Amino acid sequence: MNSFQAIKDAKLPKGAGIVTVGVSRETGTFLKEENPPIVGFEVTDNGIGLDDENFDSFNTAFSRRKVLYGGKGLGRFTWLKAFDGAKINSTFRADDVLLSRSYMFDERYTLDTAGLPKKVESGGPGTTITLSGLKRSYKEKIPRSIDVIVQKLIEHFILVFIEPDCPRVYVIDQGQRYDINEIFERDYKASSSKHEFAIGDTTFTLHGFRLPTSRTTKHKLVYAADQRGVISDKLEDYVPNLGARLEDENGEAFFYLAIVQSPYLSAHVNIGRTDFDFSAADDADAEPSLFDTAELIPRAQIRERALEFVEKDLENIIASINTEKMDKIRRYVASDAPQYRILLRNADKFINKLSPSPSRNEIETALHRELHQRETELKREGSRIIKEADKIDDYEEYHRRFTQFLDEYNELGVSALAQYVGHRKIIIEFLERAISLPPDEGARYPLEEVVHKLVFPMQTTNNDIPYNEQNLWMIDERLTYHSFIASDKQLRSLDMLKTKSAQRGDIVAFDEKILFSDTNPAEHPINSITTIEFKRPGRDDYDETDNPLSQAFKLIEEIRSGEFQIKGRPVPVSNKDIPATVYCVCDLTPTFRRALKDRDAFVTPDNQGYYGFHRGFNAYYEVIDYTKMLRDAKNRNRIFFEKLNLVSNH
Repeated sequence: MNSFQAIKDAKLPKGAGIVTVGVSRETGTFLKEENPPIVGFEVTDNGIGLDDENFDSFNTAFSRRKVLYGGKGLGRFTWLKAFDGAKINSTFRADDVLLSRSYMFDERYTLDTAGLPKKVESGGPGTTITLSGLKRSYKEKIPRSIDVIVQKLIEHFILVFIEPDCPRVYVIDQGQRYDINEIFERDYKASSSKHEFAIGDTTFTLHGFRLPTSRTTKHKLVYAADQRGVISDKLEDYVPNLGARLEDENGEAFFYLAIVQSPYLSAHVNIGRTDFDFSAADDADAEPSLFDTAELIPRAQIRERALEFVEKDLENIIASINTEKMDKIRRYVASDAPQYRILLRNADKFINKLSPSPSRNEIETALHRELHQRETELKREGSRIIKEADKIDDYEEYHRRFTQFLDEYNELGVSALAQYVGHRKIIIEFLERAISLPPDEGARYPLEEVVHKLVFPMQTTNNDIPYNEQNLWMIDERLTYHSFIASDKQLRSLDMLKTKSAQRGDIVAFDEKILFSDTNPAEHPINSITTIEFKRPGRDDYDETDNPLSQAFKLIEEIRSGEFQIKGRPVPVSNKDIPATVYCVCDLTPTFRRALKDRDAFVTPDNQGYYGFHRGFNAYYEVIDYTKMLRDAKNRNRIFFEKLNLVSNH
C-alpha cells in the first residue's frame, strides 16, 4: 500500500507506475522442496521515494501524513511484529537533485545516523523495502503456494486493482514472474459486478467477483476500509446455497467474493485496521463497546442489504441449484413423505434454506420445520380472524379471508392424513415380512410376539404409548376406539379391574358406556370386553381344550368375575354378562380347524377365517388366518395408498 500511495504522489502517467514483490525462501535445505518455507519479501516501487516529508512521517508515531489515504501511522511497526527488521533503500528528488537514503529499521533503530541522504548520479526515484527474518510463529503459518500468495494479494487490494490508474504489479518467486494485473483482469474483473445501496443517508458500494477455485475455497463477504479488506463473513452461513463451489454458464467452477465499502466504513475502522466500531445493540457478531454506539450502523444491517445483491448476482446459478434440489425433494416426498406434498407449491419459502446437495435427513428436517411453522401461523391466523370478526363491517371480506384460511387449514389436515397412511403402509410391509417363512431349509416361523408388537407394544396400556404406535386397525378398524387397552399384562395389574387373577391376555380392551347428558363421567358403566390372542404362525398341535379360542373364553370369565373400578371407586357394569368379542389371530392349521368344527364355527367365504357366537360365554368370536389378516389390511387401505402413489409395483 505504501508503494501504491508513493506512485500516486509521484503523479506518474497512467500505466507508468510499477510495483514488484519478490518472495524470499529458505536455501541450502538438505532435501530440495518444491516450495521451501518463505523467510521474507522485497517490495520495490518507482514512486516518489522517501523524501524529507515522508521520512519525518516515518519517524513519527501515529503520523497523520497519510490520513487522507486511510493511513494510521502504524504500518511500519507491524513489520517488527512479523520480521526481525526491514532494510530501506530509497531514492528521491529534492531541488532537482537525486538523493538516496539507506538504513535498517529494527528494534535498535535510532534517529542519530539513520536515513542521512546521499547524492546519487544516476537512476530515478523509488523505494525498496526488504523484510527479512520472518519470525517462527508466522513462518509456520504463512502459505507456501505462490497461487495462494497471489490470491491473498489480489483480494486484499482488489479495490485498488479495479481502479483504472492502478500501477502494474508483479510477483517474482523462484525465478518466475507473475503479472498480477493480468491475472486480475482475466480471473477476477471479467466477471465482476458493482452495486450501490443506502442505509438511511449512508451510501455503500458492493463489488462482486467470481474467483477461480484454484485460488480460494470459500464464498466470502468482505468489509473494506480505505480500499483494503478488514473483516469478512462466510456467505454459506447466511446463504446455504453457497456452501460449495459454483459453476458458471460455461461449466467453469468458481467461488464468489463480495466486497462492500463506504466512506462510513473507512471512518469507523479501528486503529489496527482489524475491525469496525459496529453497533452492538442488535448485532450478535459485534463486540460490546465501552462507548455509545447508538448512532452506528449494525454489521447485521449492512450484511442484510449486501446479501440482496449477492443473491441477485448469482440468481441464475442459485435458480439452477434450487431446481436440482426441488427434483430431489419431490422424489423424497413422492416415495417417503407424502404428508409434505402441500408444501411443494410454496417451496420458495424454504428451498433456499437447504444446502446445495441436501441429504434425506436434511430434507426431512427442513420439511418438518416448515410444516410446523405453517401450522403455527395458520392457528394464529384463525384466532385473529375470529377475534376480529365483530370489527369487520364488510361480510364479503370476512367470508373471503375465512374461506382462504379454511382452504389452507384443510391442506394441513390432508398432510397429517397422508403421514398416517404412509405409516400404515410401512406397518403392513413389516407384517408381511414377519409372517413370511424364512427361505432356509428347516427354518421356523418367528414367534407370535413379532406380530403382537406390531399390533400393540407389549407390557403397555393405551395410557403409556402415543396413538400412532397402536395398530389395532390391522385386525379390525373398530378396535381403534376403546376406553382402555392393555397388552400382555396380568389382570391383577390393571388399575381398573379389582381381581387376584394372574391370567394375562395378549390384548384386552374395555369400553365404557358414555351418555352425553352424564355429569359424572367417573361412573360410566363398563359395557363391553374385547380380547385378542396371537399364536405362532405355522403351529399345528391344538386340541379341543388347548387352543386360542378356549384360552380367550377362560380369560373372559376371569374378567367378568372381577370388580371394575376407576381411580379406586367401583364402577357398575351394564349387566352381569358383559358382551365380549374375541379375535384369534393364527394360522388355520388342520388341528385348529378340527377344534373349530367341533364348536360349530362358520367358515368365511374365502376359507381363511371362522366366526361364530358362543351362547355359554355370551361371546362373539372371529378366527383370522395371518394371510387373511395381511390381505384384508392391504385391501382396506389400498385406495388410500393409490391416492398417495404408495402402491408397490409387485
